[in-house]
Amino acid sequence: AKVTLPAKVKKIGKQAFAGCKNLKSIVVKSTKLTKKNVGSKAFSGIYKKAKIKVPKQNLASYQALFRAKGVGKQAKFTKI
Repeated sequence: AKVTLPAKVKKIGKQAFAGCKNLKSIVVKSTKLTKKNVGSKAFSGIYKKAKIKVPKQNLASYQALFRAKGVGKQAKFTKI
């Protein structure tokens, strides 16, 4: 499964994608996501080798943010 979060997304709810074991690809176009507006465990339980594409200016911060919200260590982050 694949999810694309458009640039207008400002918030991801608590456990939004939790337990989606088939979620293998996430494309994040939004640059407005922060620790406060991404819910706890939003990504826990997704495919452990998921590929996550994020805006290049947010690569480091989003990698830390998404890992804190449940993305596993084997997931791969790349720039859009």
